[in-house]
Amino acid sequence: MITTAMRTRASILPLLLALGCPQDGGTASDGGPGTSDGTSAGTDTTVPTTSAGTSSSETDDPTGDTGDTGDTGEPPGEPSGNDLDQNALFTCRDQPALPPADLRLLDRYEWTRNVGSWLSSDLANNPLYPRPEHRYSTYSDDEALDPSVLGLYLDSVGGAADSWTIGKWDGGRLRTVHEDPECQCFLEDAAPSSDCVRYFVRRYLEFGALFRPASEAQFDALLAFTEGALAGAPDVESRPAVIKRLGAAAWMSTGALHRPELGAGEPDEHGRLQLGDWELAQAIAYALTRTPAGVPSVNRSYNAGFSKGDVDGDLGSILDAARDGTIKDPEVVAKLVEEHIGGIDEERRDLLFEPHDERYWETHSEYWMAHGVREFFREWLDYGVLAAQTPKVEVAATSAWSGYAVENSYQNQIVGFYGYESTLDYQLDDMIARILDADQDVFANLLTSRMFYTPATAGYQENETSIWKSTAEANRVYNVPGITAQTREARWIELPQNERAGVLTHPAWLGAHALSFENDPNLVHRGKWIREELLCQNVPDLPITVDAKLSEASKSQSARQRMSEQVDADPYCAGCHALMNPLGYPFEIYNHAGFLRVEDHGGPPDGTSNLVGMPSPELDGPVTSAIDFSQRLANSRYAKRCFMRQAFRYFTGREETMHDACTMVAIEKAYDDSGGSFTEMLIALFNSDSFQTRVPD
Repeated sequence: MITTAMRTRASILPLLLALGCPQDGGTASDGGPGTSDGTSAGTDTTVPTTSAGTSSSETDDPTGDTGDTGDTGEPPGEPSGNDLDQNALFTCRDQPALPPADLRLLDRYEWTRNVGSWLSSDLANNPLYPRPEHRYSTYSDDEALDPSVLGLYLDSVGGAADSWTIGKWDGGRLRTVHEDPECQCFLEDAAPSSDCVRYFVRRYLEFGALFRPASEAQFDALLAFTEGALAGAPDVESRPAVIKRLGAAAWMSTGALHRPELGAGEPDEHGRLQLGDWELAQAIAYALTRTPAGVPSVNRSYNAGFSKGDVDGDLGSILDAARDGTIKDPEVVAKLVEEHIGGIDEERRDLLFEPHDERYWETHSEYWMAHGVREFFREWLDYGVLAAQTPKVEVAATSAWSGYAVENSYQNQIVGFYGYESTLDYQLDDMIARILDADQDVFANLLTSRMFYTPATAGYQENETSIWKSTAEANRVYNVPGITAQTREARWIELPQNERAGVLTHPAWLGAHALSFENDPNLVHRGKWIREELLCQNVPDLPITVDAKLSEASKSQSARQRMSEQVDADPYCAGCHALMNPLGYPFEIYNHAGFLRVEDHGGPPDGTSNLVGMPSPELDGPVTSAIDFSQRLANSRYAKRCFMRQAFRYFTGREETMHDACTMVAIEKAYDDSGGSFTEMLIALFNSDSFQTRVPD
């Protein structure tokens, strides 16, 4: 039996020899998707790559080992990331930034969004997962389309052009297709003219796959393939099948699956190339939004309206800046970041590609972040993993609350199955988005804000709904009594100063960095995160000879008792745990699910800790609780600099090196001079040599 996947393979594999990605990154900077010539210099790659610019025949490894994961931009052996001395990193000694050139393989979200679909569709089940060992999903080093991934990809790629075949009045339709009158002849004519076919092929290639000008070789290859497909299916009824075949062919090319960051022109005195106009424009677009300029504007359902964008797709101002070459103007970059980073939107169209329907969108706050910015905070703070964790047991234990409605309401805020209130991770998104919208003293406010976006419970009480047992007391995890009305104003609550302060006291972060039981060694996980992600220091790996478990006999004790008696008092364990435990003890005023404790195994909650040997003197000394500790971190220049390093890593897609020191100084100056603006920090980063230049291999 011949399957759809087999037919897809047979029809598109010959095209791989012709479709590719320009090696010099030199797509035309004076044109744009839809221009008549769209030429570019350089040659085309010939086959899908397993790593940047390398064919699978050159890198296949039968062991499945895909190599190291560090993307340092340095000669082998030089330190990067947390191995660096932070004080030295923030001292500019005029070393040139030396970021490596690369072809960045799209990840599964980017691919799904680029083909014009949304996350709840089957196309989201593509195999383009980022390497799990990478610190951030944006890292590009050693991302590969190896034979095993390619085999799975072939089962998805046949649907890449599905959205281009959807009817004019149906949900999921694209403005790019139905609001462009010059596309209609290809959709409706039994025998479309040569000009019509040429227009549609270029339109799909540049607005449906590459999102940059196509070379003539790329265009000619897809045109020849499409003409052959039309000859075998010469009627209008078969046109959707033809579109799907040309889409699958385009999305099997290196040029579509990878975005080039290779540089163009002549090298400077340091051997670096400047990113081309289109390379830079798409690097900024992907960094901010995880999508390219020109990504399709999609109508998720007939009544939902379109996502942002027009007939040429979203991020039109970035598209225009690439076309006219102004993308390299620092002031233009600043305006683009300010326009697309986030803001206030009552309709919350940024959620159109999230699960659920319009009623669900209305329960979020009015503040939004660009998708790439949101993913930075989710990945840095690591709270987006909450739903994937082993379920927590007795979530309200040691708190002021009890009962099945409290327990079920909490669990429902993890998975969001009942009702339309947002889950805990989205509630933390909303809190962060509000801080970013104010854009002043952002780092300190992230760690000290008491304004939390909480779930509404009105309308979910007993006798008001059949699902009240799983929704009526969702606000108890914030220790909010009573009923919260279903308005945005009511959901925003300033919590008491002795209960919560900042993102590290949010139930989403607390729950994400905890295990299943309230007296598990959750403090170790929380302390380890702070050491590595807020102080930028390494914690040694657990020796393979160590069975890291607390005794069964101590299950009736508090976590503080268990850890202090069994770990802190053990000289062998204390060496490493001294890096984590003192940083985790302040969070023992909350249980494993993030509920505020009112008692802890017969005694009062204890969040005291004495911090010694910290990486900067202002961090040393006693603290009384997580709130006190968060305030100290918020006032620390050292911790603020680590936050900047984390942003650098995510938005550049690699670890920092000492060659990035001048960039780090520049982004800190931009942040400080602007009163703590995250936007100004990103503008400085995007205008830096660390972001805009590449060193060819």
